[in-house]
Amino acid sequence: AARMHKRKHRIYVLMGDGECQGGIVWEAAMSAAKFHLANLTAILDYNDVQLDGPVHEISPSEPLAERWRTFNWHVIEINGHNIRQVVEALELAQEIHHQPTLIIAHTTKGKGVSYMENDYRWHGAVPKKEQFEKALAELGGEEVTHG
Repeated sequence: AARMHKRKHRIYVLMGDGECQGGIVWEAAMSAAKFHLANLTAILDYNDVQLDGPVHEISPSEPLAERWRTFNWHVIEINGHNIRQVVEALELAQEIHHQPTLIIAHTTKGKGVSYMENDYRWHGAVPKKEQFEKALAELGGEEVTHG
C-alpha cells in the first residue's frame, strides 16, 4: 500500500522461530522478495523455544538463514540481547534497496531468570507473585507496586 501511494514507509515485522514452521510465513517471504519490498524488515526472535518444546525437536528449521537467503532476502544475524547489534542491524537494513531484510536475533528465552531460561513451559505462563519477585531480583530490578 505504501508503494502504491508513493510513500516511503518502513515496515517492520516481529516473529518467532516457531512461526517459521507455518506455510503462510514462507508464502509471505516469497511474495515480499518477488515484489522487491526493500522497505520491509523482519526481525526473527530465534530462541529455539515454542509452546510445546524446543523448535529443533518439534519441526527443525535449520539451515534457517540459508532458507531465507534462498527466498532472496538479505539476512543479518545478531545477538538479540546486544542492543548495539540490534540498532546497527536496523540501520543496515535501511541501506538495502533491492530486497527485503531479515534480522535473525539469536536470543535465550527467559534470559537472566534462573528458573525460566530455555524452559518452554514459561512460553505463555504468568509467574506467581513470589516467582515474579525472584525474577525481578535476578534481573537487578526493583519491585513494582500497583496503586
